[in-house]
Amino acid sequence: MLINFKIDNITCDACVKISKSALNRLPGIKRIEIDKNGLTTLESEQDISLDEIKEVLEKADKKISLI
Repeated sequence: MLINFKIDNITCDACVKISKSALNRLPGIKRIEIDKNGLTTLESEQDISLDEIKEVLEKADKKISLI
């Protein structure tokens, strides 16, 4: 499963690291790519809902929008 979205409040390399760490808590994650503008590609071995993604990122004080 491949999901594309934007993390709205990425401002530095530390934000990218925090976001990747949060997303890695989701089950079945194979690959995460986040650019400096917050554009994110998430690849997973299983279906993950946008609600699950939002939940883990909100715990890291990050917000997403669909692209």
